[in-house]
Amino acid sequence: MRSVDATPEELRQAIGREDLSPEQVAQAFCRLFTRENVKNFFPPDASSRDGPRALRALRFFILTCHITATSHGAGTTQNFRVRLGQLLDEGDPEHGVSGVNEMWRALASVIDRKRQQGEPWRRIVLPDPGREKLIGIALRLAKPSWADRRALRAVMQKFPERTFEDRFTLLDAVCARRADLPLWLQSEVKKLHDSYRAAPASLFGNATWQLISSIASDMLKSGDKRLAPLWQLTALFSGWDGDQVDLQLARGMRESDLAKPVWTRDIGTPNLNRYMAVDSRVQALWNSDAVLFQQAGGASWTVGHRPPREDLPTLLLTRLPRILSGCRTRPVGGGWHATRPMSLQEARALRDPRAMVPNAADSAQPPLRLEGGIRLSDGYLLGRPGYFPTVHLSDSLPPRVATRGEQEQQHLTFEATAVDGVFKIVSSKPIHGIWTLSRNKQSDELPLRLMSRSTIIEDWPDRADTARELKEMQAEVTQPAATLRFEVATVRDCKGSESPLTHALEALYCRGKAARSEGEVVDLLSRVLPEPRTVWDVLRSLEEARWLVRDVNRTWRGRKWRLLPPQIIATSETTAMCEGAWGEAALEKLDALSTERGIRVTQIRSDPWSAPLVQLEGRGLERLAAIGKWAFEKAPDQMPLTAAPDCWLRDRREGIGHKVVGRWSAKHGHFLPAEAAPAVNGPVLERLVRDDDQDIYRLTGAGADLLLESRVAAILEHHRRSRIALFQLNGEGLERICQDGHLPLDLAIFLRRGHAAQTGPILRTDGTWTYHYPVSTTDFVALCHVYGPALSGSGRSQGRMGRTVMHSLGDARRRGLRPNMLSRGH
Repeated sequence: MRSVDATPEELRQAIGREDLSPEQVAQAFCRLFTRENVKNFFPPDASSRDGPRALRALRFFILTCHITATSHGAGTTQNFRVRLGQLLDEGDPEHGVSGVNEMWRALASVIDRKRQQGEPWRRIVLPDPGREKLIGIALRLAKPSWADRRALRAVMQKFPERTFEDRFTLLDAVCARRADLPLWLQSEVKKLHDSYRAAPASLFGNATWQLISSIASDMLKSGDKRLAPLWQLTALFSGWDGDQVDLQLARGMRESDLAKPVWTRDIGTPNLNRYMAVDSRVQALWNSDAVLFQQAGGASWTVGHRPPREDLPTLLLTRLPRILSGCRTRPVGGGWHATRPMSLQEARALRDPRAMVPNAADSAQPPLRLEGGIRLSDGYLLGRPGYFPTVHLSDSLPPRVATRGEQEQQHLTFEATAVDGVFKIVSSKPIHGIWTLSRNKQSDELPLRLMSRSTIIEDWPDRADTARELKEMQAEVTQPAATLRFEVATVRDCKGSESPLTHALEALYCRGKAARSEGEVVDLLSRVLPEPRTVWDVLRSLEEARWLVRDVNRTWRGRKWRLLPPQIIATSETTAMCEGAWGEAALEKLDALSTERGIRVTQIRSDPWSAPLVQLEGRGLERLAAIGKWAFEKAPDQMPLTAAPDCWLRDRREGIGHKVVGRWSAKHGHFLPAEAAPAVNGPVLERLVRDDDQDIYRLTGAGADLLLESRVAAILEHHRRSRIALFQLNGEGLERICQDGHLPLDLAIFLRRGHAAQTGPILRTDGTWTYHYPVSTTDFVALCHVYGPALSGSGRSQGRMGRTVMHSLGDARRRGLRPNMLSRGH
């Protein structure tokens, strides 16, 4: 170790608190010290015998470098003692630091002895203290220092605004004026400039570039410069036919800044060009009327500061008549159309026929690169099975792997894919660490940073103004046919086997800072599911656990999904359920805070493909929520229900302009294409669609015609009218008989809370799938008053309760319960 970066920005990265500003972290760090403990730690008679004491308090050594490195709270002087006094209590200079150099020597000496004994310590290379015999080592170890940052900022403030639009332009300008910088920084900037020209990927993770970008970020926030060098315009496709597009613009000084969009707008928004005007590059691109986007994962397509890649699918968003008349497109709103996905060369030729020859400089790819994966902050990728990045290299041999530093890292195993030169990481467990990849007998290197979980999310997205909630039942119950009540549930800790769904939930959590299109969410879940069709049941299970909430567009067919923030829902004075999106880091925080307060945390994951359930037992649950900064809510212990069909929320639309695309088949358990569905006698359920509207479900026969927006309500009502069971009662609850269909969302949430049990898909021992709800016999009798034959299992019971219900009543009586056939609401 030849230098110490103790700037506020580095301290923030070291503790992983991106939610705090560097100034807040620096202030908290300095509050660890007082004048007295600083004097005692650096006594005038310090010697090499103080090595063991030095090892026990490394924070004091970080402080000696922070004094020189920080630009916050230490004044404008370069006097070490004055700056220390300002940081401690804004008082007089602190003179009790005579032993700084000797304590650094003691630390280096004791670490050398431990290294000789085989312990994994990094060697400290102490600089010459120069004329500063008491503090010179700390002064020269601190890089970058406060003076370094001040000199670099003075250089960058002279640049014209457009210099900040491009990374290389900014770096080149700094290199051209490096004579105004300290000697060591001159050398580092020159090395960075040379390496960037040879391999642009070397820029990311470089400490000197991080210093430049952090200063540029400060200048942007303070208003010194308006334009950011990094930008990204994202098109999010949604809707059944991919005909709904939301645009997001993100700008920043670092790649991590692009995770938070500046704005999100529907492509059909009036005066959309006004929003593009925040960045002249984006505005010029949008005004060209033909914008080239490349796939970034699922239904997400992007264009930005990075050059386009030859290996990615490409499409055009355009409104040029020449292109619209020359190829097949689909309208997406606002006069814009989307082409089919194609190669980069095809898209360029379509956009500009005169540019048939691709630009080799733009399309050339590094011979060693990472693709795919889920990006986290600070250049890390999610290290979870199913979500690892792939390694691309122009070689038939797998990459060579070297560990960083002297720390032991988990061994990486690579396996060749069907594509030549593309290798995937093979592991059934999460991976965390840093490695350097290289090609066989080649000098180029590539850092690989994997993190097994996301940091805790603090900022959660709100529902967009253009979206609304989808309701399935009437909110007000005036004449309940039955009332469900919480029952005392016995919960046992049942984690079950490790499920790939755990990795999918962490992947969703990593993307939780913004609403995601349905296509993107489905893509993330499908990567680890055993069967593609189960994705909709898993999605419904997460919705019932309030992990996700569905937002439907008010004017288009698009749907988006948002992660809900963690919340604690009290089901009694001493029990509560954890709902919302709980990532692994958030669960670890919950477990730690609960243990301190004597609260028991129970995790139920016995059904590996259903959303996990977390229950709390103990006193002080509301206080726990306040300390953890989680929302707290008391759940109602009863739920009145109106009998069908009066319970359903009817759709006010008339279906004008909609066309029938499917009819429900009870025999097959799902919708069949309208032209393939056989004619039936009796109730009919049809699905109606329209390009610019949400779907409608129409029920006819066995009662008044009914239009519903909810697919769940329509299927359940159809089975009630047809007197064909959709669910049957087994020993532990309701099981679905068909391939599709669920209970209403509010009802499912109530049952999940009341029974403290998972709801979701279950893989039977015979290899078939079903969907499970926890229901007692008493609950079942009450639900039969609401949904009738759809739950009875009686088939064609014609007005009398089916045999399944009668058997259930008998079983309940034998257990000492007293269910009856009368409505609980009267």
